[in-house]
Parts: sequence; structure tokens; C-alpha cells
Amino acid sequence: MPVRVGSAVFEDHVSIELVPNKWTDTFILPIRHNLALPPWDNAEVVKTVMPSLIKLRRGASLWVPVMAPEKWYFEEVKYALRNASMPVAVTCGRNQPEILDFSRPPAVYDAPCRGGVPVDLPPVSDLSENALQCLLVVARLTSAYTNEVASICMIEDRACRTALWELEKCGYVEYHQNDTYIDSHLSSSRQRSSKGEKKEDIWPYWRMRRPGLSAALRAWGVPAGAEFGYRTERNRLLDSVHRRRSRQWPKWVSKALPHAEIYAGWSEVGIPGLKANPDALAWGKILGLETLFWLEVESGHSSRNLILDKTIVRWLKATGYAEAVGVHLIFVFLGMPWVRDAARLAFMDVPRTSAVIVADWSRNNFGQLPFPKWGEAVVE
Repeated sequence: MPVRVGSAVFEDHVSIELVPNKWTDTFILPIRHNLALPPWDNAEVVKTVMPSLIKLRRGASLWVPVMAPEKWYFEEVKYALRNASMPVAVTCGRNQPEILDFSRPPAVYDAPCRGGVPVDLPPVSDLSENALQCLLVVARLTSAYTNEVASICMIEDRACRTALWELEKCGYVEYHQNDTYIDSHLSSSRQRSSKGEKKEDIWPYWRMRRPGLSAALRAWGVPAGAEFGYRTERNRLLDSVHRRRSRQWPKWVSKALPHAEIYAGWSEVGIPGLKANPDALAWGKILGLETLFWLEVESGHSSRNLILDKTIVRWLKATGYAEAVGVHLIFVFLGMPWVRDAARLAFMDVPRTSAVIVADWSRNNFGQLPFPKWGEAVVE
């Protein structure tokens, strides 16, 4: 039963008997891998609820069951919460935590503790699964084309459009058909015009409304009134081929490698501790191996030498991270022909647990990639 403590809402409350006749005061806040947030940002959601518990329930603890099909997502959430300001138990699935699962020993009491104030289910509970996923994706992107939302949700465009119209009827998103300024939330139309950024093609797009953003934040578990800047893409790029390819990545790789199982994907990801973060990241399994599908898109606005230098840095960051977290890596570099030629020398030494694909970024190439080979670079 959902319960509330201050402005924070939890899935439930449980009093765990960690040792004989000693019970915890534990609130449950589950995390799902497929609700538009990468693991580090989902960990930040957990941190937003802690002040309410610390202030209003001294001695309380948190249980964060991570609902994910493999280990990487769970391990990243657990690592991100290792130094939390209160006792937190991060478990893989819903197996009840034991004392060693907590980041620090939780307070215990001589009798089971009562829960919080019962609350109704959040308003998004009436949405279809597709509509909920689309709501959270648009909340992350702020404004997006149908294909971009469908690509991150990994559903067909028609199903995505149906879900978005469901959200529009709820007042959560708004539909723009004859509006060229998809990025007016980033800069004014006067600023865009002064830069010469005029579009010849007008494509309809969707934009998040304030009620929709509020509903999305409650669905993630962010308390009302809490700051949560982690919901958005790390690099707020203007509408461009670069941004579209980044947002299309989960569906692109899923279509290009049908023998791979893609669990989730995110554009413009911020990995804590890395100064070179991926333009997009997909996570899944290929050939029975848990794998990160790391995308870098190069628009060609730099010299050949600078492109090579940037690619070397990103490649080393990617391989170093994959090795540190114990997963396989497929690193994909997309660009124009001369850009691909400039970057290919970055991949002279490919570890046996990694593969490199250098491919065309054109719209006609959507959903196509050469077959990856471990320990090798495949260049189109």
C-alpha cells in the first residue's frame, strides 16, 4: 500500500526482523530499469526522498529493490548509493534485505514499526504501459518528434503515436504541427533566427506540459517540491542530425542486431566520474553476454586531427568504464564518410571483450550496422 512521509511517497512500508525481536522502520522505493532514467539518475531519485525521512522519521531506513534483468543496472544503482545519508538496502529484485545489504546498520526497535500515512495511487496508474513510458521519455527530452520517443521506448511509431494522443487527452503533453521552433525551451525564436537556424521542413512534435512533468516526477518517486535536474539529457543540443541519431539509438541498435536483446537505452547520458560521456547508451545482451552499446556521433564540425583526438579519448573512456564494471562493450561511431575515415585510426587496439563499428549516420542507414566482432574494428 502506498504511504506518505511528508511530501515523499513510497510503494509500501515494512518492518524487517533483522535479528530476533528487533525490527527496522523501512520504507520501500522500487526502481525499474525501463522508465527512461539511467541507473545513476534513478539513484538521484532515491536521494530526493531521504530528507523527508531524516527529518520526520528518525531511525528510518530505505529498501530499494531494483527490477532489472541483469546485474549492471543494479550494481550501478548500488554503487551510486553506497555513501547515502541514511541506511539504504539495494537488492536485485524483491528478496527481503538482510543486515549486510544495508549501506550502514539501520536502527532497530523492540516492536514492529507502523507505516506512513496511506495515500491513493498516483494519477499515472490509469495510463497504459506505452503511455507511461512515453510520458517519462518526453519528460526527459522536453520536446521530441514521435520517432525519437518511439525509438527510446523501442515501440513502433504507430503505437507510440496512440500513446502520445492518450497523454494529450490527459493534458500531459501538447502537439505542435505548424511550429518550426521545437527548441524554443532552449533559446528564443529571435536568438535562433539571429544564428541562421531556419528549418525548411516542418515536422510535428510533442512537448511536455507542466501537469505532465508533475505526473512524471511523481511516477519516478520524486517528492513534490523537490529539485530534480537529473531528469534531462546531459547535453541540451539544438535540433540536429546529431541529436536525432542519439535519440534513435536504442531502436537503431535493436533493429540492426536482431539477435541482441536490448533492455533499455538513453540519449546524452552522464556517467558520474567520466568527462567524456556517450551520446547514447543502450544496455542489453548479445551472444549471451551482458553488453553496453555505446554510441558516439560526430557531426564533422572539427578538423580531422581534432576528430581523431576526441575519438581516442572517448574510446579509452568507454573501454576503461566497461572493464571497470565487468561488461562487454560494442562501441559504435557514426558519421559522414570523411569523418569516419578521420576517426578509424583511433581503434588500432581493440580488447577481446570489446568490438568497434564505424558506420554511416545517414537516414537511409537507420537500423543497419555491420555485424560486430570481438577484438576487432569493423569499418564501413
